[in-house]
Amino acid sequence: MTSFDSGQGLNITADRSPRLFTQTSGMSLIPAQIARFTRTSLRAVKTRDFDPRATLQTLNAAAEAHVIAVDIGGDKLIASRYAITKGVLRRVGAGKIRERTAGAGYLDALEEAAAQARADGLPVGVSYAGPIEGTKVLAGMNVPVFMRDLQSRYGGDFAKVYSPITLANDAEAGTIAASVEAVRRYPASRNVIYVINGSGIGGAVLKDNVLYATETGHVQIQDSLNRFRQRTPCGMFGAEYVCLERVAASKSGIEDMWRQRRGQQLTGKEIAAAYLAGDEFACGLYETSVLVVVHIVMGIASAFGLLNEWDETVVVGHGGTFNVPGYSESVRLMLAREVSARTRMLFTKDFSLNTCLDGAAIAAARSIP
Repeated sequence: MTSFDSGQGLNITADRSPRLFTQTSGMSLIPAQIARFTRTSLRAVKTRDFDPRATLQTLNAAAEAHVIAVDIGGDKLIASRYAITKGVLRRVGAGKIRERTAGAGYLDALEEAAAQARADGLPVGVSYAGPIEGTKVLAGMNVPVFMRDLQSRYGGDFAKVYSPITLANDAEAGTIAASVEAVRRYPASRNVIYVINGSGIGGAVLKDNVLYATETGHVQIQDSLNRFRQRTPCGMFGAEYVCLERVAASKSGIEDMWRQRRGQQLTGKEIAAAYLAGDEFACGLYETSVLVVVHIVMGIASAFGLLNEWDETVVVGHGGTFNVPGYSESVRLMLAREVSARTRMLFTKDFSLNTCLDGAAIAAARSIP
């Protein structure tokens, strides 16, 4: 018997264990989908040099430092003060969480965090769920109100809210924290593929101490992978095709397709509970999501030449979808089957409450002289 608490007042006990999706449906990779992944289609941008080994050594050797970190996601903003001592990150106090539709009120919360940082003379690190350039945001599909407010008050520039500020795409910030953890666990690792599956899908890459932000969720999906005929367009930068995020992400894909098919507006957690209760459509949605995520990992690896460096590469999964029973293990098993039995994969839920927030804190700490 398996119980899954959705956190939404729905707790269903299933009469069977969560099935490993890749073992029951005979799913296989679609080469044409992997071929769609190029650095151009990924909108891959070199964002910074980052050496996780040197960073870990510096953090281990440094005296206690304090920073403020902010994580701006598709469904909530979290701001917290951090104390970093001998390489250990510790959140100080309860912090602030703002959960609002479309990012309403996010800028007010960011200004409050900036005021606290200004009063205490602390650097600020920000993780943002969308494409950025320097300290400016370029788009925000899931936080249009925040985008509007930031543009209206500060010309879309975080540096005008507060300085010194270090801005990173959420996948990039998560990769910073995850790569430090990767070298703790696997000292020989050099590369990290970081995939987020939550409200949307994002990803970043660390290759040879260079960080690349990508928009992996917005790569066009092959029709043969679009099992339930999703038709909601991508929308990023005006794209009218259906992208991977619209099929595989929890909010943008799974919840959307459930609403279309069943006429119910459920959360991803509630749909996962329906899967555990035996609903075949729910299971099919997550099966497809697993397959898309594996294609994303393989596509990124292909675009960055990491398939030939697989033994030195760590794959990291982040986001609520990886918490669905059977999901993480299915991704790992399918990668082991398709690439190598020696596939190294970590899931952020096993070592951090919020890697994007941790990464923003580490990025801010690195700015301290």
